[in-house]
Amino acid sequence: MPRALTWTAYLFMSCQGYLLYAVGFMTPYLQSDLGVPSSVAALPNSMMALGILSGGLFARRVADLLGPRHAARLWAGLMAVSCVLMATAIAVLPILLGASLLGVAIAGMLVHVVSALGGRGGGKLLARGYLWAMVAAVAAPLVLSASSRSLGWTVGLLVPVPFLVLLVFTLPASPARDLGAAAGSREPGLPRAYWLTWAFLVLCMGAEFSIVAWGAQVATSRSGIGAADATGLASLYVLGMIVGRLALSTGVGSGQGKDALLRAGASLALIGSVVLWMATAPLIAGAGFLLAGLGMAGILPLGSTLALAHAPSAQVRASARLTAAMGVAVLTAPLVLGFVAGVVGVVGAWVLVFALLGAGLIVLSQIPQPAQSEVDPSKPPMGVTSN
Repeated sequence: MPRALTWTAYLFMSCQGYLLYAVGFMTPYLQSDLGVPSSVAALPNSMMALGILSGGLFARRVADLLGPRHAARLWAGLMAVSCVLMATAIAVLPILLGASLLGVAIAGMLVHVVSALGGRGGGKLLARGYLWAMVAAVAAPLVLSASSRSLGWTVGLLVPVPFLVLLVFTLPASPARDLGAAAGSREPGLPRAYWLTWAFLVLCMGAEFSIVAWGAQVATSRSGIGAADATGLASLYVLGMIVGRLALSTGVGSGQGKDALLRAGASLALIGSVVLWMATAPLIAGAGFLLAGLGMAGILPLGSTLALAHAPSAQVRASARLTAAMGVAVLTAPLVLGFVAGVVGVVGAWVLVFALLGAGLIVLSQIPQPAQSEVDPSKPPMGVTSN
């Protein structure tokens, strides 16, 4: 695979990882700057998720109409426009529009990135791309926090724009394979074990993005620190995810079954969220963020692999449903928590995070061991992005 195309894909993965978390972490800033209730402050995250779901429906048609290279340029340009729109908005409505367009563009561009990296050495290249995304995600709350102290937090939303413009004008031709080619073939239905794993992922990813969207606000309410300090502290959550995924990539826990690793991860995330909820000092809150991130680190990659192992003869359909799982989680959980927080406060509403992880552990206990399959555990499923 051409080196230029590989690094172009890595650049996109970095931009989308940064923006996914920047939109999540901007919730407290919207509350303080625009004076909106918590339920409204959570809407950009949900609108972005809705955009991701919508974009995935017609991304292939756009590629067929414009060609893969020009379609990818369109999506990169749309990402840049959405960043500018959100950064310059002085009301909620333009921010919601920008978040929606961002989700559509991320879903559209992802088709081309997964196609490009999914050929020779695809599993290794995609794993590296996800690592770049997580590193950029760590930077998002730090940049927002730093910019809020001087130029304004919205400046942090503009950081990816130059790189996205670079993608528009320098995107190389792609030898990408057609991921949609197999979609027309008939596949058997997905088994009950797959749907249980799907439900487990929805519950845990709902908790993951609720922590992203509302964790800093909980730290502010409980520890009494400012929004900028709380957002910077929340970067420990993403740092924990990076450390956890690096550990998994080096073989830590390889002697254990996936169900055991998933159980340990969800349990650790639950402990971390409880520590954060109880913390009255910034240091303890930071420990809670770190523990929650370490626990969440392996849930998406291991859970996705487990789900695909339960559907070895329906990989295309199973991968599509896993993408939908992330969209459902991002779309609903932070928004519901925001509505509840508007009634009982964010500290009281945080109990929903415990409920999501607890329910996930119950569902996980009902999932049987998969039969031996031909699924390659080193290759992430098509269209599933890392948070």
